[in-house]
Amino acid sequence: MGVPGFGRREKSLANVEAFRDKPLPLPVTIALWAVAAALLGMMLALTGVAGLFVLGTPALLILFAACAARFPAFLMGASIVLLGLFPFSWGWQSDVVPKLFGDETLLLLYLAVFPFLYLTGKRSWQPGFRRFYLVLAVFLCLQALSFAVGSDLIALRNFFETYVLGALLLVLFLQEAANSDARVLGKVVIGVTVGIAILSILERIFLRNPVMENEPNYISPELARVAEGVYRPYATFFYPSEAGSFMGLGVPFAVSSWLKRRSLWSTLWLLILAGGIIVNATRGAWLGLLVAGVLALWSSRLLLAALISSSALAGWLGYFLLKDTAFMQRVMDPQDLLIRFEMWKVAAKVFLAHPFLGVGHMQFAQVYLDFVHEVSDIAHFDFGEIIVADNLFLTTAAEHGLLGLAALVVFLLFAALLLRRFRRLLERSGRIEQAGFIRCCELALVIYVVSGCLADVHLFTKLTKFVFVLIGLGLGVGVRSRPGSRNPALLPDETFSREHSGQR
Repeated sequence: MGVPGFGRREKSLANVEAFRDKPLPLPVTIALWAVAAALLGMMLALTGVAGLFVLGTPALLILFAACAARFPAFLMGASIVLLGLFPFSWGWQSDVVPKLFGDETLLLLYLAVFPFLYLTGKRSWQPGFRRFYLVLAVFLCLQALSFAVGSDLIALRNFFETYVLGALLLVLFLQEAANSDARVLGKVVIGVTVGIAILSILERIFLRNPVMENEPNYISPELARVAEGVYRPYATFFYPSEAGSFMGLGVPFAVSSWLKRRSLWSTLWLLILAGGIIVNATRGAWLGLLVAGVLALWSSRLLLAALISSSALAGWLGYFLLKDTAFMQRVMDPQDLLIRFEMWKVAAKVFLAHPFLGVGHMQFAQVYLDFVHEVSDIAHFDFGEIIVADNLFLTTAAEHGLLGLAALVVFLLFAALLLRRFRRLLERSGRIEQAGFIRCCELALVIYVVSGCLADVHLFTKLTKFVFVLIGLGLGVGVRSRPGSRNPALLPDETFSREHSGQR
């Protein structure tokens, strides 16, 4: 005897399965999709742009996270390309979030999905940087203290885009480079800086670079209007001083590539990069490259003497051949340097009057005229038109005080020493290629610091973020390649894996 009701339930389940397998008639399917689309449209009509964000943001983040999990080197390279070559003013203005600039899009997406890559096990978090992260956190904290003294919207935006976002990018690229072979990004750095050099040369040929013809106007109401109320210290594609310094950071990578390959292409890229830096006429970048060259050749006295001699000879020849051109007249004009000396003295006075916290980030322009009591008889200029100190360290001292200056110096020294430590460790273990990559990052940091002695490079958002990225890449390559790493995800290549498997 069967179980009561079992047959009826079995028949009912069979009917349900048959209904599921039977496709809906086409008119019904169209009607259902039309109703769903209408409901979605009405919801978006009620919510506006916010509804688009609610629907599109999760899907975009999931898609980007999947790509980042599979292709980290590609996305890191694409982020650097976008940072360097995407015009700053192009972006999307909405009523939901502040204006999103195109050059930061991939970087912000990467930061958004970064925690989930490690929480889901797609990445292995690389330890061993607690003291460095502590120094970085203290650096940000002490820099931010100046906002208790004075601030405005432009200063806040600039601080978050340079130091805060830069620090986050340093950690991001350090960890991502430690989990993937990031040496290919050296080629990306070369490509981006060569691209800027090509644009600089074309601008000089066809548009006449305005820095050759006019006195630069740094922070003006016109510049604020161009940037739509947000201070970004370059007026069109790049501000000339930033473009020169940005290109300078790529020179160590281009020279390293040429030394390894000696090919026609590597020679051509190096010549284009040199041409872009020359026509850009950023003397801080020239000085930075000279100091970096001396440091790179310090162990080889013969090559160092050849570098100094050839640089002096090229300088004299350039002067005699081009002394009547606007380019050489600007380069040799002592007025610009004298103006800098005067502004440096004013910055020192501002610092001595506000020694602990300074006057506030980017507030030097608001107070410096109170400290101008006389105009130099040597440097004839209007103090009202020159409103920056043109020195990374003096500006930091004046705007962030002794605490901010000490934090900046400690951070830069700590990063440089850490890069040097990894490089020497890899050199001793015979990993010359990885050590060479870290050396390029070291020299790029040197160029940035030396350029900062003649410009407020920390206010240049593209350049400062690029420096943080290069520091992170150098540290990531170093920790990935160091001998004795037990994490298979951190082994740099099959050769290193075989070496350690043989030791075991």
